[in-house]
Amino acid sequence: MGYTTRKQISFVVSLLAAFFFTHQIIYSLSFLGTTVYPEIYLRRSILSLVGFLFPIIGGWIAFQLIGGVLFACFALIMVIFVYSVAQTAVVVWLPVLYAGFCLLLYRIDEYFDNQIAGLLVDREKYQNEKNDLDVAYKTKGEGISILFEKYSTYYNLRKLAEELATTLSVSQLSKIVVDRAAEFIPRGDIVILVLADAEGKNLSVMASKALRKTANVADKQGDLFDQWSIRNRKRFIVMDSHQDFRFDVSQTSRQQNIRSIVIAPIFYEGKVIGALRINSRQPETFSNDDLRLLDAIAVLSSSAISNAMLYEKTEELAIRDSLTGLYLRRYLYDRLKQEHSRALLTNRPLSILMCDIDHFKDCNDKYGHGGGDLMLIRFADILREICENAVVGRYGGEEFLVILPEYSQDEAAKLAEKIRAQVEAQPFVLRREQLQMTVSVGVSNMPLDTLDWEMLIQKADKALYAAKKAGRNRICLSAS
Repeated sequence: MGYTTRKQISFVVSLLAAFFFTHQIIYSLSFLGTTVYPEIYLRRSILSLVGFLFPIIGGWIAFQLIGGVLFACFALIMVIFVYSVAQTAVVVWLPVLYAGFCLLLYRIDEYFDNQIAGLLVDREKYQNEKNDLDVAYKTKGEGISILFEKYSTYYNLRKLAEELATTLSVSQLSKIVVDRAAEFIPRGDIVILVLADAEGKNLSVMASKALRKTANVADKQGDLFDQWSIRNRKRFIVMDSHQDFRFDVSQTSRQQNIRSIVIAPIFYEGKVIGALRINSRQPETFSNDDLRLLDAIAVLSSSAISNAMLYEKTEELAIRDSLTGLYLRRYLYDRLKQEHSRALLTNRPLSILMCDIDHFKDCNDKYGHGGGDLMLIRFADILREICENAVVGRYGGEEFLVILPEYSQDEAAKLAEKIRAQVEAQPFVLRREQLQMTVSVGVSNMPLDTLDWEMLIQKADKALYAAKKAGRNRICLSAS
């Protein structure tokens, strides 16, 4: 039951009570002149006047002071009415009773108002304390959440470091890095890792991971953002590439798929060799926290990639000739075994070329080992230029071996002739003296000459000896 409804009920009950007591007074006074015992009816009238205290209470409950005074005034009118009819002084004290009762109700009401006001003040105080506790709890909760997030980030970075230590392949490391960067920073469209080539001139995309189905790498080379990071050796964030003062707007405006970027450089031996970045087609996608996290990933990646590059470089030194950069004999044997097995399985031909620089000893004797080294380097460059799809190595001294998978004897002979003609056509200048460098080549083929890989080398070596014996500067096919 609502507060308004209780007031209405209290007022209605007060009216009914006032009507009842008024009826009793009039009824009792009507017998005063005719009854033998008028004091009985007089007492009834006085009791009815006293009963007006209940309507006063009801009116006070309904309308506070106004309601109580209203019923008190009506009761006072009834006192005057009884006094005028009964002419008794007993009823004179009743107005005092009404006034005192109203005063008592006022005091009681004032007391409870003060209590309520105090309770409201306490309630407001407790509400403020509750709000303060809520704010403190929320702050502590946010602090715990931030600490948990930082712990999760550090734990994930530690797991990443452990994962990066599981491989020494640059390509595999690149894939791991972009995969984990996509997990750590899921915003954006695509994660890209670019690395410079051995000369440090060209940037190539080593690995990428799309975070959206529509995202893809349009260019396999690094762009102006990668170049800026590498040139300045800095991590940076781009909120909107179309408005960034660091870049030419005429260039960035053409890249509609790149609006915001976070990027961090990759280091190797103190030099910047690449960059890890995340692109988004929407502006203002990333925050500084994303940039710091990406930089932490890039630092871990730099260490792992540096170790992998050093390992691959060491591996290359173990299988390559330090002077010419071509493969050594041990690696040539391993590759020849592999190609030999593949040729047997696929029933495809396999050819090899055994090349020897003519009169090399004379050059060494006349110009020293330095002159001979320059001649070897020059011939190695020619082999690299012509034999693009072959395995080329230094067999020993001035002899070079070329493995030609799926080359027939005729195709191998044509390539050998091309090598011979190229060497003869290009003059070789040593100490301001122009020399005529020539080469002899022996050619052997599988299955025409043999099915054994060791015998294949021997056949090529015999063909080379035949070319030397026939006057040099020529090619000779194996005589099976």
